[in-house]
Amino acid sequence: MKAIHATCIGALLLALAGGAQASIDAGQVQFAIGDSRALGAAGTERALSKGDTVFEGETVITGKNAAVQLRMVDKAIIAVRPNSRLKIDLYRFDGKRDDSERAVLHLIKGAIRSITGLIGHTNKQNYKIKTETANIGIRGTDHEPAYLLPVAAGNAAAGAPGTYDKVNTGGTYIATPWGRVDVSPNQVGFASSKPGAIPVLLQGVPGFMRSTPPMGRDADASGEDQPSRVAAPGSGRPETFAVQPWYYGLALANGYAPHVVTTQLPVDSFESAVDMVATSGLGSASSGTGNVAGVYGDVTAGVARNGIFVAAANPAQKFFADTARNLAATDSTSKLIYMRGTVPTVASGSGSFADSGTTVAVNWGIYGTGAAVKGHTIKDAYTGGNGRQPDYMQVMGALETPAAVVGGLSGTYSGMVASSPIIAESGAPGGSVTSATIVLASGNLTQYQIGVTDGLARTWSASCSGCAAGVPLSAFKTSGVALSGAGPTGAAIGQANGQPVGPTGQGVISSFALQDASAAITGSFAVKQ
Repeated sequence: MKAIHATCIGALLLALAGGAQASIDAGQVQFAIGDSRALGAAGTERALSKGDTVFEGETVITGKNAAVQLRMVDKAIIAVRPNSRLKIDLYRFDGKRDDSERAVLHLIKGAIRSITGLIGHTNKQNYKIKTETANIGIRGTDHEPAYLLPVAAGNAAAGAPGTYDKVNTGGTYIATPWGRVDVSPNQVGFASSKPGAIPVLLQGVPGFMRSTPPMGRDADASGEDQPSRVAAPGSGRPETFAVQPWYYGLALANGYAPHVVTTQLPVDSFESAVDMVATSGLGSASSGTGNVAGVYGDVTAGVARNGIFVAAANPAQKFFADTARNLAATDSTSKLIYMRGTVPTVASGSGSFADSGTTVAVNWGIYGTGAAVKGHTIKDAYTGGNGRQPDYMQVMGALETPAAVVGGLSGTYSGMVASSPIIAESGAPGGSVTSATIVLASGNLTQYQIGVTDGLARTWSASCSGCAAGVPLSAFKTSGVALSGAGPTGAAIGQANGQPVGPTGQGVISSFALQDASAAITGSFAVKQ
């Protein structure tokens, strides 16, 4: 029965493909490392490197310590894991979503990670991944199929032979002639290679699938992709995949509309070009040009953190908003990679100030669900590449002041424009920054003072004693300045980051983190001259 089923599937796929032609573009290599090759239908092989086209009918092959990442013609992202073989049986997309698009991938062995693109988003029934024993269908998703072959006697097996699928977002199903199982986020489906076995949900994630590498982006100062780093087997360090548009795929998989705000326009052609208008939780430029300056903060396991998540030197940085225009994700290689997942917006708001005839919007947002269900994924300088999931995340943004203006700024900024609620080590966000004074002199920060009341009615105060001699605003933005003061249970220490906002720098936004012996807070505010 197994042989008959496989033969029928093969015949059907050939009929759909109309005979795979190697001249049909299926996608492009975003990176290839190690022994990475493409095997053509005629049996010829070629090495793969960044920028190469892969064609319908080809098989992508990776060696033991190799990996390939593909961006398909419908903007899907496929990462081929080490020691794997993936054949592109069928991949047809001409830019129209009219039910003519088709994608059929054959995982011969090994594992992949797939973030579906436009085919899987609009006509999910037309996107399939098959193995020798099962078919995997999707419901718009980020998932990780694997197909384990039997191992030779005396060799250790990673798991039982068969088809696996781990779902990160969205949903899939695994179907065989003997049954079907639906797979939801954080679940793993399994179809044994044994004839007659019914597909099932596993009780836990198999050991060989537990480390889900993030699909991030490596870049140098110019914003160009660099070769990705794949950790040595057994090192315990996660792989880092070099692809920027994964946020687009994940946003779609989570039901977000592809509204994109970029630090520079135009955006990539596959994305929706959206002017940088007021967006809750994300600063914006009313003119649709310029850079968006952002600050953020969170408290994870009782430790407060804060920082800047906009690097003006990186033109590829993007921000993704959901259908309500609230921040869904950021892509900032050097500062912050943030994926909100499915957590809701707890609160959002805005303020504004006038700068040389321009009304500059200052927007803030708080995202989270509390300790029970976290949902965020945050990677920044604090995480060491491992990421964290805070209960709440706060962000604030506004139009960044051009670098040529920043170097000569002077003045006292104490007029409160906006303050996000304060995130504390326990309890929902609340309270605000009650007072703030920032003094600049010739492009340097010379004074920083804040007073805070958090959501638990506790008072805090802090200042930067090391700023009197002058801290360059570039350092205030990137490295931050040390704070000291008083918390509800004694002396408090922390950090602040910030930068001027507005066309001529009439405002400053800042985030801070403070801790005393037993309490911690983070928040953001904006002040004007």
